[in-house]
Amino acid sequence: LLHIAYSIQETGPPWATWQFPIERLFGMLIPLVHSRQHPYTNLINQITMWLQFAHLQ
Repeated sequence: LLHIAYSIQETGPPWATWQFPIERLFGMLIPLVHSRQHPYTNLINQITMWLQFAHLQ
């Protein structure tokens, strides 16, 4: 527990460094990956298609 005060002093307020927003984002991105060999390429393609579709609406 002693490291918490030091961590807050070094990184700023806890609301700015919480992992929950990042974990929520990962929860949205993980289902988009369908390739085990090229997951990053697959993710980029899925996001690009999603953005293009959103742009058409």
